[in-house]
This record gives sequence, structure tokens and C-alpha cells, in this order.
Amino acid sequence: MKKRISTIFLAVFFTFFGFHVFGQKGVEDGSKYGHGEDSIRCIKNLSLYDQYYRQKNFEDALPYWRIVYNECPKATKNIYIHGINMYKNLMNRSAGNEVLIYSYLDTIMIIYDQRIKYFGQEGYVLGRKARDFLLVKKDNLDDIRQGYESLSKCIQLQKNKTENFVLVLFMTSTEQLFKEEEFTNEDVIQNYALVSEIIEYKLSRQDTEDNQGLKKHVDAIFARSGAATCDGLISLFEPRFKKDPNDLEVIKKSFLLLRDAKCTETDFYYQICKAFFKHEPKAELAYHLALLSKDRNDFNQAALFYKQALELQTDAKEQARYYIELGDITYRELGNNSLARNYARKAIKADPESGHPYMLIGNIYIASKGCGNDELAEKAIYWLAVDYYVKAKTIQPDLSKIANKNIASYSQHFPDNETVFFHGYKEGDVYQMGCWINEKTKVRVR
Repeated sequence: MKKRISTIFLAVFFTFFGFHVFGQKGVEDGSKYGHGEDSIRCIKNLSLYDQYYRQKNFEDALPYWRIVYNECPKATKNIYIHGINMYKNLMNRSAGNEVLIYSYLDTIMIIYDQRIKYFGQEGYVLGRKARDFLLVKKDNLDDIRQGYESLSKCIQLQKNKTENFVLVLFMTSTEQLFKEEEFTNEDVIQNYALVSEIIEYKLSRQDTEDNQGLKKHVDAIFARSGAATCDGLISLFEPRFKKDPNDLEVIKKSFLLLRDAKCTETDFYYQICKAFFKHEPKAELAYHLALLSKDRNDFNQAALFYKQALELQTDAKEQARYYIELGDITYRELGNNSLARNYARKAIKADPESGHPYMLIGNIYIASKGCGNDELAEKAIYWLAVDYYVKAKTIQPDLSKIANKNIASYSQHFPDNETVFFHGYKEGDVYQMGCWINEKTKVRVR
């Protein structure tokens, strides 16, 4: 009796569980190829489809590919890459047949989903899935919304690793949904702020032509949308800034958006720049604030920002540029010619190959009065100025045009022979300028 029961038990066991012994598909046990006979079948079909695929014989590859896709979906990521390529090929060959195209697109979407299921990389794959979807279904509002959701999730997951094309499509979809009144101005602005932050990160790591092109493209979409006006941006961000002037996220977003929307002449932008500089003191931002202060005719404040920029800047050529601009406002607007010349001399030290500091000193001397108590001393300032214009074009030949123009103009102010002789000099003599200038030059006549 016991022997009979054992026989019946074994018969039932092999009836229900025999496939575990003789074979099991990868889709069933979660393995790469399956086990037993099914693993042999998987590897065989994988090899057959791969051979046909490499020959671009997709028609013969597909039957074997389907077996691999269905029975051992973890065999290789190439199943999904190749499958999508083959179905895209079928779509391209079905031009004009909308039913077939949509059918193939549905299959492609399912392939993407299965790839995520078995190989992860959800954010990366969602971006590509959305791209392929929107390339076909780009006119229907529901489809645009669906594509947008995938792009949004992709960015949420990928963050700064988001691919460039995803950012462009995300902004394009945003613009379309805004035009259809699905999105508000604020939605567009927030999405642009999100994308801009990622682009700024990319540019800080790799200032490539591709990333520069990406920024231009995204900026163009944002501008074209009509969602961003200076008044709109200010009304959105100013209350938030006033509520918490130390909210760095609000400060950064406001700064980027107002800058890119060319709202740089507004008082709020100036406030935001100063707040941003307080949190992140950088040479470039201090310099930007100096320029903004100049535009507002606040030259004392501009000088302070130039000095802060100089403290933070490590690049010598940039330092020279800052010194030249600081020197220019110091003599033109603040009336301190001696200090302006000091800045010009520091610029020479920072960048000896630049002729601009010499041009600046020449200009400072032309603007200087009261450095002499006689007619010759008043005229001698033009000798010195011309000396510096000559130095400028000698060191930097591309300044020759403006330097020669100044030389020709101010040489007309040289004293005549009678004046030189009357003061006991002749042409070619050394002349010592007095007061704060305290430099030597040569006597010349007009």
C-alpha cells in the first residue's frame, strides 16, 4: 500500500514540477537564460536573432528575437536596444499607414517598459521613451501631456545627468501646454528655472559647443513662449524674496530668470544680484554688480564692487581689465586722477602685454589740470599723454588706430618754438613734470 502511495505521489510531483528538472525559462525563474532545455533554447534563439540583426535582416531576426524577449528577458540589454531599432525600422517602412505606425509605436513603448523592469535605469530610459513617443504623437494634447509626464519624471530622476535632448523636449512640451492653456505663466517659468539650473551645472563642468547650443535653444523656446515678462517675473519672485531674503533657491532662480529675460535694468534684479553675491561671493558676480552700479550712475558703489572683484579674481588678465575699468571711472566720474593712474599701473603689472593701461594713463593726463604754473607746464601734459599713446600702440598694435588718432589730435596742443625758447628749453630737451604726475618727457614743438 505504501509503495502504491509513493508511486502516485511521484507521478503527481513530476506532472506538476517536472519542468524544474528538465527546463525552466528565464522569465519564470528570474535567471539570465533559464535552466535546462529552456536555457539552450534561449541561447540558440539569441544567437540566431543576433546574426540576422547584424546583417540588418530584421524580418528574419524578429521571430527569434520575440522568443528571447518573451522567454529570457534578462539575457542582455541588447534585446531592448535591438528590438526598438527593428520596430522603428518597421515604422519607417510603414509611412502613410497610421494604424500600423501606431501599432509599432505601442510595441516600442512596451519594450521600453520591459527594459526598465529588468534592467532599471528608469530615468534614462524614460527620456528616450518620451522622445520616441513625441516624435510620432506630437499633435494631440493628451499625447503631449503624456510625453511631458515621462520627461518630467526623467528629469526628476536624472537631475544634472539629464540628456540635452530631454531638456529641449521638456521645454517644447511645456511651451505647447502653455499655448493650450494647460499651464500658467508660473508653470513655464518654474520649468525654465529647473532646466536652466541643470544647464548652468553642465556648462560649469563642460563649456562645450553642444552645451552652449543647448542653452541658446532652451532660451529661445522660453522667449518664444511669451510666458516671461519682466513684470511677470518680478511679481512672481519679489514677494517670495521679501518674505525670506535669505532663501538661496529663490535668489538663484530670480537671478537666472531675470538675467536671461534681459530684465537687468530693474531695481529688483539689482537687489537679487547683491543678495546672491552675499551668499556666493565670486569675482564674476562682483564685476557684474560693478557694471550694474555704473549703469545706475552710482560710481562710488561701482568702485567698491570692482575692488571686491579684484580681491576674488585670480586670473591676471581679468584683474588687468578690472583695474582699467576701475581707473576709468576713478578719473572720469570720481575725479581722482592720481588714484586712477595707480590702478592703471597695477593693470600694467597684471598684464604687461596689454596696451590699454597706457591708453588710460594718456587719457588721465589729458584730463589733468593745474599741474603747472606757467604756459609751458600747461602744454607739457600733452607731451606725456602722447608718450603713453605711443607706448600703447607699440605694445598692442591693434590699438594703433585709436592711438594715432589721439596722437594727431593732441600733438596740435604742443607749444610753439617761441614758448619753448622763452622758458629756456629747446626741442629734444628733457622736461620734468611736477606735482603728483612727477614724470619726465621730451620737449617737442608743433
